[in-house]
Amino acid sequence: MNIGIVGSDPRAIAIGRLLASGGHDVTFSDPRDQGAAELAAAQIGTDAPHPYDQAITRELLIFACHRDDVDSVITAIGSHVDAVVVDALDGGPDAPHRGAELLARKLDSHEVVRALIVLPQEGANIPICGDDPAAKAMVEEAFKECGCLTTDRGPLSNAPELEPAGPLIAA
Repeated sequence: MNIGIVGSDPRAIAIGRLLASGGHDVTFSDPRDQGAAELAAAQIGTDAPHPYDQAITRELLIFACHRDDVDSVITAIGSHVDAVVVDALDGGPDAPHRGAELLARKLDSHEVVRALIVLPQEGANIPICGDDPAAKAMVEEAFKECGCLTTDRGPLSNAPELEPAGPLIAA
């Protein structure tokens, strides 16, 4: 599967490494720092295209950046997203993320899936929620191929339930 990771911090890299271990073609982008995206891509031996290119060439587009960067990501990818978007944004008690439904509205897409990826490693259980069954199935398949389990937590309106109890940790 062709998967784009939007983000370049250690957690984004860990998610990319996990997905690459499952045989996926993974790329990185970071609208705030192209150099950081190139360094992240180099760590797993892949490319760092512009976010717009990811939005039109990837099957899954995983937002693994900080929640404050969402608007700059949306500006960078443009108004047309062909990919299923995975909201894997970070957050926590001091910076709660409650925006999966807002993200879906901003992208004008029902193919947004919220995924809580706390430990991006084989064997992890990743709770997901979303409104589009085909989009959720694609996310489940991507993580299953990496040795992970997913738990379907229902519609996207349940996204607030998928907030971490503490800071997200990179493997």
